[in-house]
Parts: sequence; C-alpha cells; structure tokens
Amino acid sequence: MVPPSSKCSISVTVDANLLAEIDALTGDRAAAIEEALRLWRAQKIQSQLQQYYLNHSEADCQEEEAWVEATQDAAIQAWDEEEASR
Repeated sequence: MVPPSSKCSISVTVDANLLAEIDALTGDRAAAIEEALRLWRAQKIQSQLQQYYLNHSEADCQEEEAWVEATQDAAIQAWDEEEASR
C-alpha cells in the first residue's frame, strides 16, 4: 500500500467545458480532481454496502442479531471499564 502522504502524477482527458467550470470555481485543479475522486470512492463504497444489505438473507440477519445479543453486554462493560481507567 502507498503511504497516504504520497502523491502520484496522472494524465486524464476531460470535457473542456467541465474543466473550464472547475477552473472558474477553484485555482487548484489537482485538489478539485482529488476531492472528486474521494467523493466517487465514497459513493462506490456506499453503493456496495447498500447492495450488501439489500441482498442480506433473513438467516444472516438472525445470526447477526444473535451475535449482538450474545456480545453486546460484554462490549459495553469493557468500554465502561476502559473509560473508568482513564
């Protein structure tokens, strides 16, 4: 994995009108494109997550509910103990 502070140079071809609009809104094309790519990535992840839950079977839901019931009290107790030790 590439360290988060690393930057890579890329070359892309975009619609001239869109680029003119970006230039009118910002003086930093690279930052605008990087933000757009971050938003695109977040939307893709959200879409995948949504598809996962839309296709989640009833058996999977019941198994997850049982796991929550079995572990929730212990997790809350551990968090409370951790908070108290601070």
